[in-house]
Amino acid sequence: MAPSSPASTRPRVVVVMDGPLARVLEVVLEHGGYDGRVPAGALEFGDLLQKWAPHVVLIDFDAHPEFLKLSQSINGGVPTLVFTRRRETALKLRAFEEGADDILRIPFLLSEIVARLYAVMRRAHGIEVPIQPRLRLDSVEVDLIEERLLLKGHEPISLTLTEATVLYLLAANVGNVVDREDIITSIWDGVIEVESNAVDRHIRDLRVKLGDSWPSSRFIETIPGKGYRWKEPSPLDRLA
Repeated sequence: MAPSSPASTRPRVVVVMDGPLARVLEVVLEHGGYDGRVPAGALEFGDLLQKWAPHVVLIDFDAHPEFLKLSQSINGGVPTLVFTRRRETALKLRAFEEGADDILRIPFLLSEIVARLYAVMRRAHGIEVPIQPRLRLDSVEVDLIEERLLLKGHEPISLTLTEATVLYLLAANVGNVVDREDIITSIWDGVIEVESNAVDRHIRDLRVKLGDSWPSSRFIETIPGKGYRWKEPSPLDRLA
C-alpha cells in the first residue's frame, strides 16, 4: 500500500502476513478506509510500532509468533488480532497470555475480519469505522452481511469457508499466478495433512458455482505446472 501522509486520519494497521494472503488483508483494509503497512521483517515492524504508532496489528501467529510479544513491548502494547489455522486451546491461551486481543481462524470469511477490526477499533480507541456492506474483489463482490458472492448475471452464490478463502487468494491477486503450494501454505500450512488434489478439488467446485469452465475460463485460469490465476476480465465481464 502507498504510504499515507503524516496528516492522514485513517486508522493505521500493520499486517504481519506472508504471500497472497497478505494481499487479501490489504484489500480488506483498503475497502474499510484503513491505512495499512506490511513490514518486510522484525526491524521494520519495530520501526513502524515506534514511529508510525498503528492503531491495530494483524499477525499470522502460526508463521510469526514472535511478533506478538514484540507488538506488546513497545509504547505500552498495540491492540493485536492474530490469525491461526490451529484449533488447540493451548495455542489460543498462549496467544491471549502474550497480549492478543482476539483470534481469527483461517480459512475465514471477510465479514469476520471486518467485524473484528471494527470491534477492536471501537473498544481500544473509541473509533467507529463505517462498515461498507459490499466489498469488491476484482470482478466479483462479496456481500458482507449475507455472506454471499455477487456476480453479474448470477443469483447470489454461497461458498464454503475454504472455497471462499481460495477465491479471496486468487481474486485479490488478480493477474498474478498463485502457486498451488502458496494456496496450501496460506490455508492449511501443515496443520492438517492435505490430500494432493485438495486444491484442484476446491478450484473445480468454485468453477462450478461460478459457472466457469476450463479451458475457456472467464475467471480462474490453470497455469500448467504452476498454479492458478484470476483472469483479468474485460469491462463487459465486470459488475455494473
